[in-house]
Amino acid sequence: MFYPIFEVFMINQKISLNYYFMKLSLKICLFIFFCFLSAKAQLMHSHNDYEQREPFEMAYRLGYDSIEADLFLNDGEIMVAHDWDRISPERTFQKLYLVPLLAKIKTNGGFVYSNKKPLFLLLDLKKDGKAILEQLFQILKPYQQELRNVTIVISGDMPTPSDFKHYPKLFYFDGRRTLNYSAKELKRVAFVSASLLDFGKYWSGKNPFSAEIQNKIADFVFEFHQKKKKVRLWATPNTILGYETLQKLGVDMIGTDDLALLHSFINP
Repeated sequence: MFYPIFEVFMINQKISLNYYFMKLSLKICLFIFFCFLSAKAQLMHSHNDYEQREPFEMAYRLGYDSIEADLFLNDGEIMVAHDWDRISPERTFQKLYLVPLLAKIKTNGGFVYSNKKPLFLLLDLKKDGKAILEQLFQILKPYQQELRNVTIVISGDMPTPSDFKHYPKLFYFDGRRTLNYSAKELKRVAFVSASLLDFGKYWSGKNPFSAEIQNKIADFVFEFHQKKKKVRLWATPNTILGYETLQKLGVDMIGTDDLALLHSFINP
């Protein structure tokens, strides 16, 4: 009788050990997975870059991966401003962004940065999007070869996904989590963006926000990472806790108005 009882005991022990190691392996995999997500969230985005003391130049010196400008069309000229009543004659898209960008590309032998890192140029069309896109293409058309390492992303008043095919391949689009995209349309989506306010109320970034909101954001990140798309949130705070939280949740593009602070966080 002793041997069968001992054998049953050993089998139970083996099952317990297998279960223990399975749980341990799962925890290790989850740890590695979240570390991987955090490691990916290293893209720095200059939100409303034109409001910086030195538009384009400051973000460029700090090695930003993405730069954002808001555009209006005024008397046939593409202007950079947050609001229509803040348009200034000297603040054109060409002067603030295109000319310095092309100069850097020429200096670096066809690349934006000397280390050959690519750049996202996010252009938020505030109104009259179709007209702006037509004018923008006429301006950029002669420089398509020079801009091959720049991903020009159209946001704001942009065409519907079904109309992407009618626009030059020079342009990519800023995705929305509430829209449905065909496989072909998704190829024209550079990344998918959402407001932090879509997941909950305004957050100052001074104290941790709720697990419920974090879970909602994590689901958003997971959904589009499954589709092999980067994600971005806007209306996020300019604080270290804000950056840390977005990074831990796997948000790929961390936006800021405080360029130096985010740079010091990403490059300690």
